[in-house]
Amino acid sequence: ARQRETREAMATGATAPFAARCATPSPSTANRRHALHRPSRATSSSSSGIPRAAARMAWESADPLVRYRTFEELGTDLPHPVSDHVPMHMFACECDCDGVKVRLVLPESEDLVVDVYSALGRPDDDPHWADLWHGSVALAAAIFANPDVVRGKRVVDLGCGLGLGGIAAAMCGAKEVVMTDREERALWCSLAGSVANGLKNVQPLTGETNEPDGVALPPLPTHFPCSEIRAHPSKCVVSAAKVDWFEPDAAPNGFDVVLACDVLYTPEAVDAIATLVLRLFDGNDAGGAGRFVLADPPGRFPENHARFMALMKDPTKIPGWIPPVGGEDGVGARGRSG
Repeated sequence: ARQRETREAMATGATAPFAARCATPSPSTANRRHALHRPSRATSSSSSGIPRAAARMAWESADPLVRYRTFEELGTDLPHPVSDHVPMHMFACECDCDGVKVRLVLPESEDLVVDVYSALGRPDDDPHWADLWHGSVALAAAIFANPDVVRGKRVVDLGCGLGLGGIAAAMCGAKEVVMTDREERALWCSLAGSVANGLKNVQPLTGETNEPDGVALPPLPTHFPCSEIRAHPSKCVVSAAKVDWFEPDAAPNGFDVVLACDVLYTPEAVDAIATLVLRLFDGNDAGGAGRFVLADPPGRFPENHARFMALMKDPTKIPGWIPPVGGEDGVGARGRSG
């Protein structure tokens, strides 16, 4: 298997390679962005597409990134205003991150999430958080191969989705991991996945974040019907916060490491992420300098990659940049864009 390159950008402007060994998709799946391949609905014994039995079900993945995996129904649904019409069934699966097995909690399918959003009258909402992306597998593999990048650090998983990168950081000894996404159900999945991997200090969602569309989400699972949760020695504190990339001033800050994958898909996102990354570093113990670890397919939207790297090297080019106190050289992350 060839190596997939994961890029690392420093908030101070320096860049360095950060390689992650990761299997290359087979020709039949090379154009798929997701790493999980679920069974066809035609093979299912229920209308939901997966048998409604609390039993471990196994399928062979079409993608070598996720070899022979298992799906386990949790017996838990994520409620929403139209749950009676379109229930969102939840499952656990096991993902192979270059030899390290990580458990994730996720909805039955991305298609199901599309159906839920449509039933809620929001057909344009983004459902992609509900599936596993190749970039997140590469990111997690890189963290497991280089644990010192996160060990003892405050880490934020930007646009966490199912939370694979943040879970890997917590398992590798990060001091704190904050999962961030604009979708509350993604945050619930990322925290549930943290529990599934035996992490002990996982903080539940609270307040409005725990009540998307006015419906409270269930408590995080403490056991799984067909498998055992094995305690992990990490003492990392894992929590979650709702963050919109385009509202950087509302985001938490003071982080040492920012993790992200598959985020540079539009020019608008590039500028927003550049602004947000500097905000996330602001106020940390290193005076605003930090490490940004990005996993993104290098052949997709190369112009976005080039622009992002240019903005990281010279933050003064970010639209609306406000210089840091004490100078306009763009050093550190104390400046921001307005």
